[in-house]
Amino acid sequence: MAKRKRFVARPTGEAIIPSHVDLDVDSFMVMPDGRKMERPLFALTEEQVERIRLGYICLQCLEAHDSPFPDQCAVCGFPMREHQTTQFAADMRGKIRFGQQTTDEEEYAIAEETIQREAHDRAVKLGLILPKPTIIVPGG
Repeated sequence: MAKRKRFVARPTGEAIIPSHVDLDVDSFMVMPDGRKMERPLFALTEEQVERIRLGYICLQCLEAHDSPFPDQCAVCGFPMREHQTTQFAADMRGKIRFGQQTTDEEEYAIAEETIQREAHDRAVKLGLILPKPTIIVPGG
């Protein structure tokens, strides 16, 4: 039986830096010691995502290699040739939005409303008499 030639690629040393990193609260990974850990979500450029899909960047640790789909990542040992394509299909989320989902003005309005509600609740708890809101109808 002929042995399959082992395909090895060298790390390029190129830094693959996500523009944002968050935790994926919808999935987790099981560590070798049995601990469950949330998986990271990386915000990458379209070029970086394409290079991962083509096998030049390890999906697990984001290490760039000089050749596509080596047997294993030279840094973390992830079996790129065997698992990268299926893992990429399972993990790829497409375009998602990171960070706050409201504008600064909306955040200020929410904070102001919260402050007013808490002040009102404290006043009621202390037994202070609060004026009732009145509505003035012009010409009424």
